[in-house]
Amino acid sequence: MPRARRFAACCAFLLPLLFAACSPAPVTPTATPPPATEAAATPAPAASFDALPQGQARDGFPQVGFPNAPVSVVLITAFDDPASAIMWSNVAHRLAERARAGEILVTSLPQYNESIPNARGAARAAVCAGEQSAYYPFANALFAAVLLEGSAAFDGARLIDLANRAGLDRGQWDACMVSDAPDRVLDEARRAAGQTTLYTGAPLILVDSASSLLDAESLDFTIDRALAAFNAELASALTPASPDSTAETTPEAAVTIEPLLDGAIQPPISLDLPAGWRAGFATLLLEDFDGPRGVPVAVYSGPVTGGTGTIVLLWGFPNIVSPASGGEPLQTDLYLDGLRLLRMAVVEADCNVGTDLRREDVVGGLAAVGATFAAVDCPELPDTRGWFAGLRQDGLNFMFYIYGDPIEVMDGPAEAELRAILDSAAFLPIPQPTTTPGAG
Repeated sequence: MPRARRFAACCAFLLPLLFAACSPAPVTPTATPPPATEAAATPAPAASFDALPQGQARDGFPQVGFPNAPVSVVLITAFDDPASAIMWSNVAHRLAERARAGEILVTSLPQYNESIPNARGAARAAVCAGEQSAYYPFANALFAAVLLEGSAAFDGARLIDLANRAGLDRGQWDACMVSDAPDRVLDEARRAAGQTTLYTGAPLILVDSASSLLDAESLDFTIDRALAAFNAELASALTPASPDSTAETTPEAAVTIEPLLDGAIQPPISLDLPAGWRAGFATLLLEDFDGPRGVPVAVYSGPVTGGTGTIVLLWGFPNIVSPASGGEPLQTDLYLDGLRLLRMAVVEADCNVGTDLRREDVVGGLAAVGATFAAVDCPELPDTRGWFAGLRQDGLNFMFYIYGDPIEVMDGPAEAELRAILDSAAFLPIPQPTTTPGAG
């Protein structure tokens, strides 16, 4: 039984709620990339971007995928370019599948060359569809039209027909089309493409800044290689320092709590829980870096707009330590502890997780550190995403994991509702502790 399920058995009413966040399995790339296959002249199976987060980057560029996916894919394509249309037909379905698996975040830099009548209008129409999180289905239709109809792809009322079939809010789309908003995005996309070292013209695929060949097999190879590099870097960051690397000065020891395995200790905090929320307390037995350890855990769960919100709190645990540069003393890092405990305590074995870079956070008005994460393909539990935040208060470590179910609730007001609960945290005098020296 996975650890998360083992704890859920202690709090029966929370059985479906204790989340098993997932970690992408390490990928071993082949020795050499497969040869590029010859592009087909007819579309491959249509890509489906249903149920995937679609939005816009800071510069207005369309994006699809989970924002904290470990690998970045940038597409530079021109809607009136047959080579871009062929490339899209060959790889779009794989991009959708790998984005759905939480592996990649796709950002598009849309271009046009005016080689087909009304190409600029088509590009503007796609950008305006992106305002309603529909850029990628709209791009599907535009590229299919280029392959099937050539220079007549964007004739007449086709763009309006595509907008109607996409179910767009026509008032919002029409207002965008008569504004200069899509032109600003397209101008910025042209500028950004021109500043890309590898860019000599559309199409171009960049995977973590490395170019990929334009067929699905080569794209998979390049993404696999980037995932392998990410997993190796993460594994290195999570590896505890060896005894030989111990500096003369050790970090201040954290206060740790040694509960009885059958005990349920309430954490020394208070939260303003909304109506309908409940709490459960137990102890998790973890195989930690220095041996088996009982770690107190609290789970708070209840309704949020569109679904259910959950906050898992692990507390009273020791830190791992990592060597600092330049011969400085060993340092503790709650961000690394958050990654470590995410996989140790709230993980089903066969899930996939994407975690973002570390970020500064706030819990109850106090500075914290953490990252966002997305969990998909768990064997028993539904996909979800959220964030974690850790801090030390009065010598005691606290790590909060916050997420929603179903995954779509985090696209709405639920995230702000969960943030408000976290902001209400008030830290109380700690229980009777024992001090574990040396581990952090």
